[in-house]
Amino acid sequence: MKLSVFYDHILQAAEQTGKPLTELLDEVKSAGIEGVEINMTYLCDHEETLGLLRKAGLCVSCVYEFYEMDQRDEKEKAGKHVETALKAGAGKILVVPGFFSEEEAGEMKKCVSDVNKMAEFLNKNEKAIRMRSGLAYVAALGSDVGIAVTVEDFDDARSPISCVNGLLWFFRQIPQLKGTFDTGNLIIHSEDVLTAWDLLRDRIVHVHCKDRGAESVAVGDGYIPVEGVLNRMTEAGYEGYLAIEHFDAADQESCIKKSAAFLRSRMPV
Repeated sequence: MKLSVFYDHILQAAEQTGKPLTELLDEVKSAGIEGVEINMTYLCDHEETLGLLRKAGLCVSCVYEFYEMDQRDEKEKAGKHVETALKAGAGKILVVPGFFSEEEAGEMKKCVSDVNKMAEFLNKNEKAIRMRSGLAYVAALGSDVGIAVTVEDFDDARSPISCVNGLLWFFRQIPQLKGTFDTGNLIIHSEDVLTAWDLLRDRIVHVHCKDRGAESVAVGDGYIPVEGVLNRMTEAGYEGYLAIEHFDAADQESCIKKSAAFLRSRMPV
């Protein structure tokens, strides 16, 4: 297993501490972190970032982006996303495909715990069908050039992939689509993270390590059984990235180092 961290956290740490970005990148590397998760739009607007990362000895572990596949054809963005990942040397991208309306989310909530009811709901929902088509397109595009296209259990009840059965619906219909497993997001529908890992693990190629507390906390400081999930990952032979995630932490610099230390102490030797 290897560690990465969201680049947004490093940028926020620079704002919070006043330290130069280059100094913080060196600190990240010294903490045993090898890569960063970075937004496609940000990276395209700040092309100098790749040079900064390489100078610090860091790579890009994954390039993520938000889409509106529920509303429009996003093939142009998909092409740019894959191209950006190739340029950055990232082997994976994360796609957040789109969202339902509040009304649709309310209907979906009634189906979350039943795989058949969820499938029936999604099969009849026009937005879900458009998202399925969009994801199938980008998954094929990525597969052609060796980029793994992933979706995650996203922490928004309006997302069709905010629950296990929603993810399974997409996975079963798009064989090339892979998964990013987020340890902290399944609380949206009160789903058990260990059970979710067991159900999804065959499609998982990337992991976001997120803990939960009253506020944004370092990994290991909250109530999510992260260590239990890491044990399951080790048993399953997972060897990919563990991406540290704690958006809006009050002290990003400290949280990054603390999260890295916690995860490194529990990673297999």
